[in-house]
Amino acid sequence: MFRGTATPKLDDKFRLALPAKYRDELTNLVTVTCEIERCLGVYRRDDFDRKMQAYNDAPTTLRAVRDFQRYMQSGAEDVTPDGQGRITLTAAQRDYAGLGKEVVVIGSGDHLEVWDPALWADYRTRLVEQFTDFDGQIVPTTS
Repeated sequence: MFRGTATPKLDDKFRLALPAKYRDELTNLVTVTCEIERCLGVYRRDDFDRKMQAYNDAPTTLRAVRDFQRYMQSGAEDVTPDGQGRITLTAAQRDYAGLGKEVVVIGSGDHLEVWDPALWADYRTRLVEQFTDFDGQIVPTTS
């Protein structure tokens, strides 16, 4: 599981140096994709494929299924970290997430997320407000 926060910078070739504490987990092929909240997700390739399998198995007669498959897969790129643990983010990915040189990388369970610092700060503020005094159900139960 990935957890924690780091604030690396993209270099002049738009490479992201994966934070050292995550590098051992991300030495092979990884998938970088555009996530729902305008950030990028960095997954171990096998984890991304497993996550997408549920959508690939869903009935494609449902437009929402087709739309989500297209959304997630079209923004995804497979990359192998170089010897220094860097991955290159595409122009389309950087544009989607509004990334400049400074980024925030957060651990989000089975993947990392790469955020624009201002977007992350705004989002994090909303999370703090939502969960500081939270007293309710997070995971829906099935009846």
